[in-house]
Amino acid sequence: MSQTARGGDSAGREPGSPITGLPAAGLRRLGYLAIALLAYVPPLLTDRGRVAADTKSYLYLDPARVLGRATAMWDANIGFGTVTHQNIGYLFPMGPYYWLMQQIGSPDWVAQRLWLGSLVAGAGFGVVYLARCLNIRGPGVAVSVVAFMFSPYSLHYAARISVLLGPWAALPWMIGLAVKALRDPRGWRYPALFALVVQLVGGVNATALLFAGLGPALWLLWQWLGTREVGFRDVARVTGRIGVVTLLASAWWIAGLSLQGSYGLDILKYTETIKAVARTSSPNEVLRGLGYWFFYGRDRLGPWIEAATNYTQRPRIILTGYSIGGFSLISAGLVRWKHRGFFVLLTFIGVVIAVGAHPFQAPTPMGALFKAFAASSSAGLALRSTGRADPLVILGLSMLLGAAVTCIARWVHTHVRLRLAAVVIAPLVVLLVLSNFPALYNGSYYGANLERDEKLPQRWTDLASYLNHTDFRSRVLELPGADFASYTFGNTVDPITPGLMDRPYVARELIPYGSAPSADFLNALDRRLQEGTFSPNGFVELLQRAGVGTVVVRNDIQWERYNLVRPRELARMLGQVEGLTLDRTFGSLVLDSDALGITDERTLNPQTLAVARPHSIVVLKVPGDTRIVRAESAAAPVVVDGDGEGLVDAADSGALGGGGTVLYSAAFAAHPGELARDAGSDAVLVLTDQNRKRGLRWSTVLDNTGYTEPAGLHPLVHDGSDNRLPLFPGAPDSAYTVTE
Repeated sequence: MSQTARGGDSAGREPGSPITGLPAAGLRRLGYLAIALLAYVPPLLTDRGRVAADTKSYLYLDPARVLGRATAMWDANIGFGTVTHQNIGYLFPMGPYYWLMQQIGSPDWVAQRLWLGSLVAGAGFGVVYLARCLNIRGPGVAVSVVAFMFSPYSLHYAARISVLLGPWAALPWMIGLAVKALRDPRGWRYPALFALVVQLVGGVNATALLFAGLGPALWLLWQWLGTREVGFRDVARVTGRIGVVTLLASAWWIAGLSLQGSYGLDILKYTETIKAVARTSSPNEVLRGLGYWFFYGRDRLGPWIEAATNYTQRPRIILTGYSIGGFSLISAGLVRWKHRGFFVLLTFIGVVIAVGAHPFQAPTPMGALFKAFAASSSAGLALRSTGRADPLVILGLSMLLGAAVTCIARWVHTHVRLRLAAVVIAPLVVLLVLSNFPALYNGSYYGANLERDEKLPQRWTDLASYLNHTDFRSRVLELPGADFASYTFGNTVDPITPGLMDRPYVARELIPYGSAPSADFLNALDRRLQEGTFSPNGFVELLQRAGVGTVVVRNDIQWERYNLVRPRELARMLGQVEGLTLDRTFGSLVLDSDALGITDERTLNPQTLAVARPHSIVVLKVPGDTRIVRAESAAAPVVVDGDGEGLVDAADSGALGGGGTVLYSAAFAAHPGELARDAGSDAVLVLTDQNRKRGLRWSTVLDNTGYTEPAGLHPLVHDGSDNRLPLFPGAPDSAYTVTE
């Protein structure tokens, strides 16, 4: 089949549709209205009054506080203080948007739905713009628009990290602007518009933006080397103009990422591994707009993304998804039109990148190269989320599908002369595409496991008000640590306390923040509470040294979701700490029941059962000098031969008494002379069996360490999930506890 110039590439103004006979202008206005209705209405009808844990919960708690903190690269409210990770990106546009919506009195849930609707609508209008830039017309344009807007790809992020949908929505706009720029290679208008689009979508995740940026780059290469319609000089001019303007406009957030990479903890090592990503990125899943590893995950209470059930358990949806992808691929071989080669190339490159290292144990040659690149460099690790190249595939298949529909409709109209049959072809395909997106009609855009009520429980706002009127010279430590913040009133992913108060805050989370020593110490402190090996001796002294003046016990956390320490068990252990006094309680008494009905030795412990049920929130006061900024004597330091675990052990045995500066001996392993100089003759050496040479994984907050290894042991096979904190960089095995 072929698409004629009249149907596919006509640049003139059409008085009416060649198939329907309706005015083209009227059809366009009707199409724009349909895009807006489909984009905004379904989210607004989904779980009204409920706020999803999307991107950053602090955007809904207090956007002004988010904007105020995003202006600084240092954040004292995370991990004993840290160089922030991408927080600067919330300065535009997400932070100002939620601030503005709050100022005009919009409910948070409405603002959230309008944000998602705008992303979906932007994607749809972007395809319309791209079609106009390429002079593509006909009923297939509507099919391409709907297929791109409502690919299941958007459900990967809609409920949890919608900010990552920005590059997806911007992809057709960026290609369209590259098309326009190439027609006026000496102009600056379209490069400037391109830079503006990047500003709207690129401040938070550089990986997703980089993959989307391959779309316009491929267009420039295709026009130069593929069709040979333009010369190298014009391509170079356009590339230079777009590159210069975009880099200058994006320098503010690029500088932030650079500073975090230079001075902050490399948190990429402690998130998903290349193996986890590759496990689900099979070609068949990529071709139906899926493949992101998180989409398929579950915890003890259910799937991480509830919409995933439709695409993994319902045969009709699975068959529909494969049918749409299959028909799009078939159309690439049968339909001849001017831009077919580019969209085939776009799809092919997108699939190669998105599939990445799948299957991980036996990847393709390209996959093996990517696997080695990701395992050997920080840049490769940053690009491990290859599924974020899916928009290239989705756009390519959507445009090919639309071209096939236009070609078939016009062939039927011309040769069979059944106008009704020609008219209904596009709507039928649109309905087929929409049936592959149940979120439009069954309310699964967001999941109940990622939502909370619009209004926070009174106990938490009262707590924040109280803490904001207490001693700002010390930190607030929140216990227990948790993988993510899932409360009994709903899931916020981020702990809500730092978004409600201004005091410095610290709590153990799944991802380590701050410096390696502070994260290691916090893990050691919380682990003993989680695993039931806690000793009350020295606990107060450790809190004092950490500048913690207040301990907040969040007993309304969903402990059963991540198998955390139980509230009564935690109350029993903390009740044994001498000097830690009750300051205030908030909320009612917590119940003993849980969502899973767990009955084990921890539940039946007589000592735990004898403890009275605690309140939802308990505030404990730490005695003594708990100032964050204070002077300590360096005359008689305590030298700990160990790590954070050894520090806790030393406090338990009373070896940290006296208040002198604490030094880690392993930190001087490469320069022993400096230790002798700094410690002096009055130092106290505390020998521990900690700082062990052992593996460390980050899939949970407990039971995540390996066995103690012999000196000189190296793994036969690289284990991407073993990521040990760089507590003592460059230290030899002699600085660690090892086995013989």
